[in-house]
Amino acid sequence: MSVLVVESHPLLRGGLEALLSANDDMTVIAAVSGIEQALHAIPLSPPDVVVFGIDERVHEVSGALARLLAVGGGQRVVILGPDDHPGHAESLLQQGARAYLPKDVSHGYLTSVIREMCREDERVFISAYPSAIPSLTRSGTRVLSNREREVIVLVAQAMSNAQIARKLSITKGTVKRHLHNIFAKLNAVSRIDAVNKARALMMIAATIRLDL
Repeated sequence: MSVLVVESHPLLRGGLEALLSANDDMTVIAAVSGIEQALHAIPLSPPDVVVFGIDERVHEVSGALARLLAVGGGQRVVILGPDDHPGHAESLLQQGARAYLPKDVSHGYLTSVIREMCREDERVFISAYPSAIPSLTRSGTRVLSNREREVIVLVAQAMSNAQIARKLSITKGTVKRHLHNIFAKLNAVSRIDAVNKARALMMIAATIRLDL
């Protein structure tokens, strides 16, 4: 998988480039600071995925996203941005972004989203507070926190509580607490039920295998 990183902050840009390049199945073709550089880089070597970091100047993002999508090449766009801006995540997904994740998302979650996006052409991926997705708030849906999403993704990969704890560097007790919250939010009665309901709500990709 080829990835183009677009991030104005030098430390974040360098960190993303290093973390993604460390994966054997990912190649960072370029790490640039802005949209103009990205538009120049894409025709030279079209990426599978563009990781686009945005800041609080959200009014500028819609136009930049439109230009990224219009340049062609079929690249999928992952937005890394504020997780509490009302309506922003939803509007960018409606515009054509394939994922909206907070900038403090874990490396493991980001890479899993990139991999699933490249396997699955239809789904979108969201990790944000309900205020960023007004339609969810209006419908009463109780969305999962970032950590709860990470836990349910690992549950879907047939990991035990102990394995999840090691993977996320947390205690087994914390894993159990997250699972309790997940079950309550999804009205699930088992791990399989929780995974299936998370899939139905597009919180995790349908292509993740479950073997419990």
